[in-house]
Amino acid sequence: MNLFWLLAVSLLPGLLWVYYFYRKDRYEPEPANLVIKAFIYGALAVIPVGLIEAPFAKLISNPPNLLTLLLVTIGIVGLVEETAKFAVIRYTIYNSDEFDEVVDGIIYSVAAGLGFAALENLLYTYVFGFQVGIIRAVVTSLIHASFSGIMGYYLGKAKLESKPSLIWTGLLQVAILHGLYDFLIISGFVSNYIVYGMVIALYIYLVSLINRAVELSPFKQDEQ
Repeated sequence: MNLFWLLAVSLLPGLLWVYYFYRKDRYEPEPANLVIKAFIYGALAVIPVGLIEAPFAKLISNPPNLLTLLLVTIGIVGLVEETAKFAVIRYTIYNSDEFDEVVDGIIYSVAAGLGFAALENLLYTYVFGFQVGIIRAVVTSLIHASFSGIMGYYLGKAKLESKPSLIWTGLLQVAILHGLYDFLIISGFVSNYIVYGMVIALYIYLVSLINRAVELSPFKQDEQ
């Protein structure tokens, strides 16, 4: 595949999604350079995640039964990927003075999730072709943004409310959701329409969390 089209299908949609979510932080938008850093950190997280998940590839593609597949998709895929995307924000941008409202956790985490999805999409598009890349540019990007954004909400609450336990609430939630999503896809247990419905439902849930976080913004009064 031509390099231009490979990047256009994988990288460009990810950046457009970042801009879409970035615009939702109405009262005090984050510095663009930090958002781009989050995107890059998320993309780099694909490398250690790939190394950790590699030994389980055969078990995932050819599980002995559905229960094993469910346990692996939640306990390995979901937990490892969501922990990696969480960690790149928690141990970098989380400590920045710019991270000063709940919605910031969502914006940075969404950017990391979209960076992760962008590199994944690039690899899948290179191997499986343009059509797969187009589908993943929409579906996979949005689902990763949703998982990471949900985690980001709890990360923001944990910092602003000084409640570290909320991090574990968010991480457990998205690891299970991610695992269930992958289980439904890999098992073929339900139709694609159900899977797409789950993507839409998680996006709606994320938007509701964004709206809730924006309402909590301490900068809201300054704009009124």
